Amino acid sequence: MTLPDRDSISTYGGALANYGAVIDPTTDEDAAWRNKYAANVAMMTHTLTRGVRSFLGTSGGATAIADPSTGFVHDAVWGDSPSVKPSVTHVQTGIYDVIYPSTVTDELAASHSVAIRRTWGSVEQSDSTLRIAQAAVSTSQKVRVYLYKANASGQLLLDDLVGEVINVFIV
Repeated sequence: MTLPDRDSISTYGGALANYGAVIDPTTDEDAAWRNKYAANVAMMTHTLTRGVRSFLGTSGGATAIADPSTGFVHDAVWGDSPSVKPSVTHVQTGIYDVIYPSTVTDELAASHSVAIRRTWGSVEQSDSTLRIAQAAVSTSQKVRVYLYKANASGQLLLDDLVGEVINVFIV
């Protein structure tokens, strides 16, 4: 398996033992060292960030959500091509949905189902006004994002955060 799947050391052949003494450590690999990195890699597949999507807050009713004009837009462990770019829709004031593909193909040409387990959001602040992005998994491929902005009295209210860069991360 490869990401986005979750693995265990058994995915990589289980714990191995040396057949004999390592004769040349520059060409032979000691099983104890291989077991350590195989176990580490397998465990990283459980909590590693799978992907991130950035977009600009927009006024309500927009049919196309804008991407940041410079820098990062999206990436995932399965790539950053336009064919796997998550779509973003405006649901209502301060609420957006980020929708990931249901299946993706890895660099080894194997197909994998996308199943989002956890998510979080952030706002790249343009000034000192408090802005918050909260994210929740809605379905195995959809994240609902709630955006808040503090008003003059400090109360947090749903807001589209027009022009602000919103980042949504998934595990």
